Amino acid sequence: MDLLIHATLTVTGAREQLPAADARIKALLVEEIFAGEFEEHHGDDALSYDFKVRGGIPFPAFAAASMEFPELKIAAEWVNVAAGRKGRALLTNGAIAEHVEEAIAAGGAETRNRYLLAAPDATLQLAFALLRRDRGEWAGYALNHERDAVFLVTRNDDAIELRATEGAAEWAHAWRLSGIHDTPQPAALAQPVDPALYAELEQLAQDFVAEWFWLRAAPAADNAIEIDRYARYGYTVRDANVRAARLHRLRSELAATDTLEYSTLDADCAWIRDLLLKCW
Repeated sequence: MDLLIHATLTVTGAREQLPAADARIKALLVEEIFAGEFEEHHGDDALSYDFKVRGGIPFPAFAAASMEFPELKIAAEWVNVAAGRKGRALLTNGAIAEHVEEAIAAGGAETRNRYLLAAPDATLQLAFALLRRDRGEWAGYALNHERDAVFLVTRNDDAIELRATEGAAEWAHAWRLSGIHDTPQPAALAQPVDPALYAELEQLAQDFVAEWFWLRAAPAADNAIEIDRYARYGYTVRDANVRAARLHRLRSELAATDTLEYSTLDADCAWIRDLLLKCW
């Protein structure tokens, strides 16, 4: 049986050309035979088509439309979890200007130990990526809709300590607990983070943000599609935001209608979610 592919194709460019391009794309899709379905999530500045298909994405229809509307850009992102592949491409003037396809490291450090919690209006309440460093020691990167930090967790039997940064390469805060259900005892710190650890966590943060989030402070051109999608879905824009395509895909796959929670945390470190929600 063909594997299910999730794909999002977004058309941007001159606003006055978008309605005609949308009509042409729909006509071309009617002519093309593909197994699956798609939803439209259009806005004033972009057209967005979310596909769930088997056997292949209907690229020919979009390539043909791209030739007819050469000033528009068509960006495609897709993931085939079962096949372990993901990719992205850019169509301009009927030709592929960019194309990247790569393996999804399912079960590897790149995809394990990720967590996300978002409110119904898409407000990011907590997300983090985690690395296991040693027995009883974990490090990672956490963010919510208004701040971020790298952190270090140590656990010796029931004794737990959480350290976090605040805008610099030093531990600025610490919380100590005698057990996961204990009341945290906060303390201020001013201790440098080991440079090798900080570099490792900065790379983790960059990869995590690039894959999952967009930032309001980024250049307007970079955010145009996301802002348009958020307006279409009725989401609230914050300083840090989950990518709309990610939210849409997760809501569909998880059948979430209220708070959205996503986790690939290993069983032995799932408690770190509660620790971060309680302390940070």
